[in-house]
Amino acid sequence: MKRNIAVFILLILLASSFKYRTKARESSQPFLPDRLRNMVSVSQEVAPSFDETVSLLQQANLEMANGNPGLFKSMWLQNEEITFWDDSKNAALKGWKAIEGSLNNSEESRLKIDSYTFEKIAGNEGEQQAYLLQKEHYKMVNGRTRDLQVTVVFRKENNAWKIVHRHADSVEVIAQSGKNAK
Repeated sequence: MKRNIAVFILLILLASSFKYRTKARESSQPFLPDRLRNMVSVSQEVAPSFDETVSLLQQANLEMANGNPGLFKSMWLQNEEITFWDDSKNAALKGWKAIEGSLNNSEESRLKIDSYTFEKIAGNEGEQQAYLLQKEHYKMVNGRTRDLQVTVVFRKENNAWKIVHRHADSVEVIAQSGKNAK
């Protein structure tokens, strides 16, 4: 009998907490009568989607390769938590000041690019983080090529996707290390 009473009390508590949660959700909606709700425009700034951010990144890569790092730099989260690996310098950089200095003095900014193409390997977004894996192909005016395998990690900050990590390896380096492993 005591057990039945305990179960009954638990059921009542569970039902009342469910009722409370439902009412709390209902009351969090802004109060506007229907006729006023239709008259009042609620303007919310629409954040760029992850796909739009990736498209902007491709444009930024092309501009960076042609000597204009401005757009590429604007896509980075500018704090001390970010990281950057560039195999051409064999350097791992941490923090916005170090990365900005590297981007300003980048080898790509001195090269004249004839074409830039990319192959998206994978990408996915969560609520607050996203990643992109891709191959980037640069063809210089002098005929040289540079192929990179790139990993980019994004974090949503102030309703916009910002780069928090970029790792770029030359595809030739990856192929050579695969041969050495055999």
